[in-house]
Amino acid sequence: MNVSLRTRMLLSNIVVALIPFLIFSIVSGFVFLDHAQKTAEEHSVQLIHQVSNSMDVYVETIEKMVNYIQLELQDTPFFTMESEGASGWDSETAYIRSVLENVANSHREVAGIFIATKEDLYVSTGMSRISRDPFQNERWYREASENPEEIQLISVVTGRNIVTNRSYSIDDVFSLAKAVQDPETGEVLGVILLDIRHDIIQSSINGVTIGEKGFVFVMDQEDNIVYTPVNGIVYRVNPKWVKAMEPMSVQIQGGSYQIRSELSPYTGWRTVGVFSMDEVMSSVNTIVYILFTCVIISLVLVVIVSFKFSRTLTNPIFKLKRLMKQAESGDLTVRFNFQHNDEIGELGQSFNHMIARIDQLIQMVYVEQENKRTAEMKSLQEQIKPHFLYNTLDTISWMARDYDAEDIVRLVDALTNMFRIGLSHGKDIITVKEEITHVSNYLYIQKIRYKDKLNYVIHVDESLYAVEVPKLILQPLVENAIYHGVKAKRGGGTITITGVPEGENLVFTVQDDGAGMLQEKVEELNRRMSERSVLDEKKSFGLFYIRERIQLCYGKGYGVHVESTLGEGTRVTITLPLYQKPKKFDEE
Repeated sequence: MNVSLRTRMLLSNIVVALIPFLIFSIVSGFVFLDHAQKTAEEHSVQLIHQVSNSMDVYVETIEKMVNYIQLELQDTPFFTMESEGASGWDSETAYIRSVLENVANSHREVAGIFIATKEDLYVSTGMSRISRDPFQNERWYREASENPEEIQLISVVTGRNIVTNRSYSIDDVFSLAKAVQDPETGEVLGVILLDIRHDIIQSSINGVTIGEKGFVFVMDQEDNIVYTPVNGIVYRVNPKWVKAMEPMSVQIQGGSYQIRSELSPYTGWRTVGVFSMDEVMSSVNTIVYILFTCVIISLVLVVIVSFKFSRTLTNPIFKLKRLMKQAESGDLTVRFNFQHNDEIGELGQSFNHMIARIDQLIQMVYVEQENKRTAEMKSLQEQIKPHFLYNTLDTISWMARDYDAEDIVRLVDALTNMFRIGLSHGKDIITVKEEITHVSNYLYIQKIRYKDKLNYVIHVDESLYAVEVPKLILQPLVENAIYHGVKAKRGGGTITITGVPEGENLVFTVQDDGAGMLQEKVEELNRRMSERSVLDEKKSFGLFYIRERIQLCYGKGYGVHVESTLGEGTRVTITLPLYQKPKKFDEE
């Protein structure tokens, strides 16, 4: 902000030009990256789902094949024979072997079929027994027997008591086992075991591509790899990444990869897709390089054009700046002359009007100062009047004493004290004792006027005398009690003034036994005072005045409350805080 306006305009134009390019570049980059990433993810999800479905369909086909073998052989006496020397052994095993060979020959992916009975006998094609260890101790036999209604997929086929008779490695197959049950009792009679080549999984996986570095592999429930294409990444994939609920982005051998998987509820195997994020980012980087080049070229053009245009704007501004400095030094005769009616021309016209207005205001200040001095002189003269009034009343009092007119002396003294407390040397805050003295003098004067028509009683706790309160808060209430209460009543009336502490509050009451008011009028009066509405000046000015003074000094939590019964009298209560000093009006 401390550089010249021309430089700032140049920089601002550059910034303004860069903003849309940067926004476009950033948004385009993120959109393209998000689109590329979503496309890659959708592609990988589709491929993974395709592979998983292919395996499910294939395993389901194998299961149907096993079910066919089971139905074909479950009624043969083979499963009830106790030894190889049993009657009919050769014929039964020859029949079963022919069935198994027909199945194996019609399904190229079947590497071997092995059937073991509960009596530890077996018949097979392409497979044979290694030792005499019981089949019941084998994992494949045990799991199939424990879950006779389900097929059992075994991805790792090492450590079995079975050897293959054909030219395939156990690393190239996975096994499928299912129990043979007695159709009447449900007893497990034996287990059918099939070795299935990885050909179908291999063809499904090799038929999909996830970029140049991506690949798909299959894991079983125990995190063993069922099948994977040859690469150096798969064995560095942590099984925890694969089982995560959301896709995982990981670093493997310096490359960034995302891992997604799909669990087959049918086989229990998990098809895992791994695709390279670096391949996705390479396309985005190309777009970024193109956008960056466009930004540089645009920036150069913006600098050239901005420099030309900034001069046409800054020259008249510099001229206006010089004129403002002259006006600041006191020369109010300067004026801005400009030929054009653009914003700078309007600014110059406003400057001319401002200078003319300042000149007028200076003249007005001179006049105002003269008027102020005149008002101060009048104020000093007015301050003489109260002293003249006090001196005149003192003269009347001394003259009455000379003629032994004690009633007149007391009356003049009461009036003098009222004026002195009322003026209070300009103070707004007085003590309770001074307030009681003032209202006592007022009642004495009214008593002289009304004689037996008016009586009054004052009970104020002397411990409250030193408490400071706003002045003249009781006299207007006493005046209302006289003119609207006692005076309106037939016969004489009494006004009672009390002042007592109640908890942390000071409570004054002014009560009369005069004419009273209707309850509706009392409720309306209290409501209007609580709502801070403007009251009727003729009938309620005293209440309004007191309420305003109290709330100005103490806040809205304090004020005046009226109670009255028609024909019985009126009671007005003033509530003030006992320990809080009242705020003076000059503190507002």
